[in-house]
Amino acid sequence: PATKTSRRSDGYYWPASPPRRRAESRTGKRSVSAISGGNTTEVLQRIVTCFRRERVAYVLIGAWALSVWGKTRATNDVDFLVLVSGEDLDRLSKRAIRMGFELDETWLKWNPLLRGIQLRFQLKGIAVDLLRPRDAHDQQVFQRKRRRRMDGRFYWLVSREDFIIQKLKVGRPRDFEDALS
Repeated sequence: PATKTSRRSDGYYWPASPPRRRAESRTGKRSVSAISGGNTTEVLQRIVTCFRRERVAYVLIGAWALSVWGKTRATNDVDFLVLVSGEDLDRLSKRAIRMGFELDETWLKWNPLLRGIQLRFQLKGIAVDLLRPRDAHDQQVFQRKRRRRMDGRFYWLVSREDFIIQKLKVGRPRDFEDALS
């Protein structure tokens, strides 16, 4: 049956999926809510507030950086590289818990080699990964970070070049696809 929300294909009408929302406005500013949803926007703002209160240098990495530098893809987590020592990571963890984040103890149990290097939190069904720098390149990322505006707020993102290098270092098929986009 033809409807106003249908797309025409070779003379036939098929029920259409909702139109794809662009992740950027005419001004070129990315929209966090267009990339995911309202919960992620709130989680992103809350964890960045935590970083600011603890005076922790951070860069947004992973699929969120991809949405700014390349193609948008679905994700259920928010990944950050944070410039902290092991002790400061513990302090940051305590602050995040006070701000309503829940430390994912099960994830820690199943990833013992990442203790002291990475933490995973949950808030409103969204995972938030905090990673400490592992090598000299990760340390240098903070010298080349870029400030970008999304949904009216500014966030620090990994530079385009460092994003590609990070994806190549991880080396999963999805990471190669991300680097190419």
